[in-house]
Amino acid sequence: MARRPHVRLSAIATAVLALEAAGCGCPDADSKETGKFEGVVKGPDLKNAREDGKSDADRCEAACRVVAGEELDDVETCDAVGPADAPERPWAEGVEQITVTCTATYTLHQFCTGRRPQGHQEADIAVQSRADWFAVHAHLERAAVTAFRELAEWLTGRGAPAGLAARCRDAAADEVRHANALEALARRDGAEVPLPRADPPVDDLFAVACHNAVEGCVSEAFAAVVAAHQAAHARSLELRVLFTRIAADELRHGQLAWDLHAWLWDRLTPAQQTAVAALQARALLDLPANSRRAAAATPRELGWPGPDHAAHMAQLFARRLRDAAGLAA
Repeated sequence: MARRPHVRLSAIATAVLALEAAGCGCPDADSKETGKFEGVVKGPDLKNAREDGKSDADRCEAACRVVAGEELDDVETCDAVGPADAPERPWAEGVEQITVTCTATYTLHQFCTGRRPQGHQEADIAVQSRADWFAVHAHLERAAVTAFRELAEWLTGRGAPAGLAARCRDAAADEVRHANALEALARRDGAEVPLPRADPPVDDLFAVACHNAVEGCVSEAFAAVVAAHQAAHARSLELRVLFTRIAADELRHGQLAWDLHAWLWDRLTPAQQTAVAALQARALLDLPANSRRAAAATPRELGWPGPDHAAHMAQLFARRLRDAAGLAA
């Protein structure tokens, strides 16, 4: 079988995001959404809302925007409640914090997760809130630490280029930072993060090649594209900054997967190459449906595209990747 062409993942990711930004018939581009927001406002935020608003309605709207962490279009309903000893006087001088509940519309300006180790055992976490989402992804990022450390050790034992093993160790350090950041968010929202569990890895070149072709070259590579979308669309500055860092790291990890794929490919038999290519093609074919399901379970405030949008992005990504890698559709 012919040598695989070199895949430049950054070019593919940029093309997918650019096509989405141009519209491309994406069904939910620039969609108007309505959300309910609730939270506590205190300190300088409460002081500013109290002093800047000309009426209680204006003050409540300003507080709603603090709670939402988003540039809202219109605040439709808003209710502010003071402390227990003065619930009906939230804007009185001396009140230190209030609770705000509001509904508001906002526009989603749409463009038109880490590597699991071998033998990974999925955690039983039902994603029903943002806390659950953070817990699941912190869990997966922690699992990715093990994946990259095992891969670095395996490559060293196989006499692979030192640069590949070093990049795996760097990726493990990235995943530690991702896991710590997401775990802090999960705990802040009241969720616990289970430790990852995995069976021992298989010490076999073909098994490593199969795992990398799917988990690294497809899943982790597309995760970089989704993280870039989150960096642009998450509803809080804190999350946009976090996902910007994660997107850049995951793009490097995805490129590492493709560089490793090229090194492994040359060491496979023709029959093994055919099998690996078939697994990779299958993973790309399944990517839109998997992305649709993941999007449906993700709170929109975290910047994921909607289910139809996510499937469309995955289709574009799969098509571009198949063309670059010379894979059959």
